[in-house]
Amino acid sequence: MRSQAFRVSCFLVLTTWLLCFVCSAQQDSGPPAMIANLVDPDAGMVTISKRVDEVNLLFTATDSKGRFVTDLEASDVQVFDNRLPPEGIRSFQKESDLPLRVGLVIDLSESITDRFKFEKKAAATFLKKSLRPTDQAFIVGFNQKVQLFQDFTGNPAVLGQAVQRMKAGGNTSFYDAVVFACHKLQEQPRDHSTRKVLILITDGQDTSSKGILADAEQAAARAEASIFALSTNDLKYDDYPKGEAVLELLTRYAGGQILRARDADQLTKAFAQVEQALRSQYVLAYKPADFTPDGSFRTIELRPNKPKLRIQCRRGYYAPREAH
Repeated sequence: MRSQAFRVSCFLVLTTWLLCFVCSAQQDSGPPAMIANLVDPDAGMVTISKRVDEVNLLFTATDSKGRFVTDLEASDVQVFDNRLPPEGIRSFQKESDLPLRVGLVIDLSESITDRFKFEKKAAATFLKKSLRPTDQAFIVGFNQKVQLFQDFTGNPAVLGQAVQRMKAGGNTSFYDAVVFACHKLQEQPRDHSTRKVLILITDGQDTSSKGILADAEQAAARAEASIFALSTNDLKYDDYPKGEAVLELLTRYAGGQILRARDADQLTKAFAQVEQALRSQYVLAYKPADFTPDGSFRTIELRPNKPKLRIQCRRGYYAPREAH
């Protein structure tokens, strides 16, 4: 009995000491350190969970001729989070080697039948050439249905086999496919240890989704991924296809770009540009000012301090919502 009372006393002393330590730490470091579930009544153990309010921003920079610039320093850019400069810059990394998590989303509708053979070949070649041992990818195909042909794997041969199993035909549920793929990317830990990328091979047209464009846009923002759209639209004529506008909206706010991919040569070149972009990314980590963990959308603006530079990065993110 005395031994049990001693253990309880020690537990209460330890708990009190931890509470004092946490309160002191919060006074020193401000609101970003949030403590939850200090004591687990079921396990009888003390646990501390800490949320770090840090944003990792991936971006690329190009010059006036569209060539990637890979020698920038942190002082060459200014970041604004919800129109405010950050409380502090935590790190700046050139040509990031963080592992990639890639979602390849391929249009399988009837309209791409004549291009499907070279699309599959180019996609398989890209995966084989681009993925390193630390990278992983998944394959999604869509017509009137959205199908996961291959879950996350780092094996290019398995991914290539999944691409070859695809068959074209049917309508187009593009928005649903984007939402599905973004949710897959969100399965990855939100610890800034990876780079998330979505590659779309499509004309952006939608004929059978249950969702709408706004659903795809919101899913893309929550995934915090760079989006590259390999557009199969034919732009030889004056009219501007609706699907092209859709792809423009999705890529503009996700820090990616639209690349021409109408024929085999264009598609091969587009994949090469994506690969180069991924190898030319910077990672800027910062602590936002005036941060509230309320689940709201916060805008991001990255301004170059050098003339004639064009910066491509996502335009915002959803703040984590603090559990109560």
